[in-house]
Amino acid sequence: MLAKQTSMKTKCNQILLLAVCFGVFLSGCAVFNSFFEESVSMDPASWVPPIPSNVSHRSMVAFRPLQMGDTTQVTIRAGSLDPVEIVDIVDIYGNITLPHLGEFKVGQLTTSEAEKAVANAYVENKIFSAPIITIVSPNLQHTPEIFITGEIQKKGSFVYKDGITLWQAIVAAGDVTAYASNKVKLVRNGIATEYDIRKIKKNVSENPVLMPGDIIEVMARLF
Repeated sequence: MLAKQTSMKTKCNQILLLAVCFGVFLSGCAVFNSFFEESVSMDPASWVPPIPSNVSHRSMVAFRPLQMGDTTQVTIRAGSLDPVEIVDIVDIYGNITLPHLGEFKVGQLTTSEAEKAVANAYVENKIFSAPIITIVSPNLQHTPEIFITGEIQKKGSFVYKDGITLWQAIVAAGDVTAYASNKVKLVRNGIATEYDIRKIKKNVSENPVLMPGDIIEVMARLF
């Protein structure tokens, strides 16, 4: 009886040992396969949305603030009144002259910030209840750009378009070279952030929208 129990215990231990070895074998295979897994293709994929072709007028305006010497074209729309247009030059104090408000400081404000400030001033002074203000400066109108370098077919500057994403910019630059890795560095305002194309392909939310002046560097493979 004792010998029979010992034999059954030995068999159980053997089965348990085999199960553990099989589990270790499977996990080792998974690691082995992941190590030699083919990297995600960098070729333009069908899921990539089309590059925006319609560039709004606002995107053609530089993001620097207004400053002395800038010409401003201010359009005021209020209710049923005919639009009022004023052209003035920002003076040494950063001011322009507006109807009913007189001298108004717009220096060191972007055009969009100046629009909000003027509209609020008209409301606070009870001149207009809900004015729509548009401010354009010919001095600021230029084509904003993004810059692409590294392991890319076409290095250089490219016209920025509203809504363009990191992956779209890479595709627009003629795709990457054979030496490119899946790592892409995005530099914005001097701060570098690294992205992984494989993650972008799996999750579109990982695909950042670009801003004018962004620098993209496609990193090279280590080997």
